[in-house]
Amino acid sequence: MKRSFALLLLLITAPTVWADDPSTEVKPPQGFQALFNGKDLTGWKGLVASPPKRAAMSPEELAAEQEKADASMREHWSIEDGVLIYDGKGQSLCTAKDYADFEMYVDWKILKDGDSGIYVRGAPQIQIWDPEHWKVGSGGLYNNKNNQSAPTIIADNPIGEWNTFYIKMIGDRVTVKLNGKLVTDNVILENYWERDKPIYPTGQIELQHHGNRLEFKNIFIRELVSPDQLKKVEEAAPAKATATPKKDQNVLVFLRHAGFRHSSIPVGGRAVQIIGEKSGAFKSTITEDLTDLWPSNLEKYDAVVMVNTTGEWIKPRPEDLEQIAAKYGEKLTSEEAEAKLKKSLLDFVAGGKGLVGFHAASDANYQWKEFGEMVGGYFNAHPWHEKVGIKVDSPQHPLMAAFSGKDFSIVDEIYQFRDPYSRKALHVLLSLDAEKTNMNKDSIRRDDGDFAVSWVRSWGEGRVFYSSLGHREEIYWNPQMLAFYLDGIQFALGDLDADTTPSAP
Repeated sequence: MKRSFALLLLLITAPTVWADDPSTEVKPPQGFQALFNGKDLTGWKGLVASPPKRAAMSPEELAAEQEKADASMREHWSIEDGVLIYDGKGQSLCTAKDYADFEMYVDWKILKDGDSGIYVRGAPQIQIWDPEHWKVGSGGLYNNKNNQSAPTIIADNPIGEWNTFYIKMIGDRVTVKLNGKLVTDNVILENYWERDKPIYPTGQIELQHHGNRLEFKNIFIRELVSPDQLKKVEEAAPAKATATPKKDQNVLVFLRHAGFRHSSIPVGGRAVQIIGEKSGAFKSTITEDLTDLWPSNLEKYDAVVMVNTTGEWIKPRPEDLEQIAAKYGEKLTSEEAEAKLKKSLLDFVAGGKGLVGFHAASDANYQWKEFGEMVGGYFNAHPWHEKVGIKVDSPQHPLMAAFSGKDFSIVDEIYQFRDPYSRKALHVLLSLDAEKTNMNKDSIRRDDGDFAVSWVRSWGEGRVFYSSLGHREEIYWNPQMLAFYLDGIQFALGDLDADTTPSAP
């Protein structure tokens, strides 16, 4: 699974300030779609009240109010040379579609003393304004009271010039880059409308106004988790944990990848978060930030769950070194930072904490021997992506309760493994059932017929749970798989006792 995605990673992780000439056609980055077509208001609607007030309306009342709002929208929002322009009157502009987790780009321009913002999931707001007037830069979460509200730096271009936001929202956390500079780093967005509740799981995106002229263009979005997918995961998640937590447990859900990007990564991350919340087994924080594995931060957690973390993700990028210096006060070379990060994770698990890996967590860090040993093996091709038979190797094992100790079939991408994989080190839970699987594959590289799918192991005083299932999105709304993964995470946390005696001979 060695694929080159350097261009894609560049587009995703490094926001670009688009051409200042509005007539220049800008295509969406790979994987993104245009929210604004540059010609008309297709896909947009006028603003009707706040989310709580809209929810209280009857369908008939909402339809009538929407008709009025759309009339106002057409009166005050227009398009000139591919630019979306607001005249300073009327109401904000909203997407016709609701979103759950997403990342987006938007170019914006304001006048002197201007004030605007981007509402996400119908909630205020990612701030846009004149920093000379307000003495604070754009890109902060202005209405936060308990969490960070101001941006870390002022990164605005001079008034009258175009600015570019890159916005990512996963769960209740928002990351913002302004003109390529990180200004809000994975910060919880609070619910302005109902302070006693978390931010809404889904909602519309709004271009907010404060009675002044605004300009927007090049609005691109990529859905990470759709409202429909989120609903499926929530419905499939176990209502109760198998084991009672011994204490308040905190999990770091780690999504960073430096190789092939699985489209299921965001869904898998949210699935972990949801099964923890719904069952009451643990709380979790989702991150792609390598520096969250720094020792002083990692000590806040009881387990790390790696969801399809491909490639040599342990190697710091220049922005990681900047983050380490800013957050932890250490100016290090890339080699020094990498060594400290490696030791941090190894010590974390060996010291009594947990590590969980889904699917491509084994397709990573091939130059880091201890990582492969800790996870239990390295990926060595995936001969199958079809319906296969899965054999329960350890029927009486507590983690096999989700399958009632019985063999089953599933459709997913199935791995085979190379050294250091060995049953002499691992307690294998699941493996490929050769009698119920097409074994006529050219890429099969094992002669011993040992195609493990899931295992557990001890690592020092800590616990490791790995499952190669999880390539496809639907794995993360399969009730059996979510029950299995919840048990695996509880094992890693130390709440669910289970045997790790190696399976060999």
